[in-house]
Amino acid sequence: MLRNMFVAALCMVSCGTAFGAEDAERWPSQPISFVVPWAAGGSTDALARIVAEDVSGTLGVPVIVENRGGASGTIGASYVSRAKPDGYTFMVDVSGGLINAEFLYGPLTYSPANDFAPVTLLAGEPIMIAANPGLPVANVQEMIERSKKSELTFAVAGVGTTGHLSGELLAQHTNAGLRVIPYKGSGPAVTDAIAGHTDLVIVSPMSVIPHAQNGRLKALAVTSAQRMLAAPDVPTLLESGYDVEIHTWYMVAAPAKTPASIVTRMNEAIAAALQKPNVIARIEALGSIPQSSSPEELGKLLASEREKWGETIRKANITVN
Repeated sequence: MLRNMFVAALCMVSCGTAFGAEDAERWPSQPISFVVPWAAGGSTDALARIVAEDVSGTLGVPVIVENRGGASGTIGASYVSRAKPDGYTFMVDVSGGLINAEFLYGPLTYSPANDFAPVTLLAGEPIMIAANPGLPVANVQEMIERSKKSELTFAVAGVGTTGHLSGELLAQHTNAGLRVIPYKGSGPAVTDAIAGHTDLVIVSPMSVIPHAQNGRLKALAVTSAQRMLAAPDVPTLLESGYDVEIHTWYMVAAPAKTPASIVTRMNEAIAAALQKPNVIARIEALGSIPQSSSPEELGKLLASEREKWGETIRKANITVN
């Protein structure tokens, strides 16, 4: 009896291993899910749908975007971390989910560092610093000097967002007197900065540029290494004399232990999509800069960003209840 049970168990293990190898060879043979851990309609969702459409044609199977929002992206990330690592579930996320979440929230049901296999970057997006027109500053240097004499408030799209952390990092680098005012989204943050309820707003450039163009806000700086094509007159923080470069990163990850051959093929399919003019144009229209990477490059970026933002969050004592 025991011998038969042992033989059956051994068969299950060996058959499972063989099936996994064969499955990787046949991949893809069924629809693929791109899980977005945010509600439909946001920038991550829009980016996922642009890429999914092209990758579906390349791989010859439907690539379906599945929104699993809630709890600042951690519900969807937890779902993907537990998914079968067979190449049919991937996560398209913004950098916060795989970088900041472990420092901002209580114990997670997954490990951002250990429970995912990096696949590729999709795009990067800088942050823009803008001021209410009534604030008597012409550039970011004057803004920082003024804040050292009298504290300035800055509006952000939420606690722990890249805009929030950008303001905290800039304050730590320059000893600026900046106090965050969090909102539930970029729209309310921009509206209150325009109304003068806050001195500054630090959010996605696409939320600021239309208002800067009509004079309702003063764009002071962007956090990218180069100026934005959509805002060529706005200097970077680097140009302004501050060694600070910040991006919101969009990326694709798979459950840990997804076969390397599948990760490589998905990486190649996405990299090919990000070289196509129509895909590039659609992503740039979102205010992002298309950018692919190898899985190894993404892994190194994630490690570097975790170190930077983990230190920033600890120094600023930021928590999300």
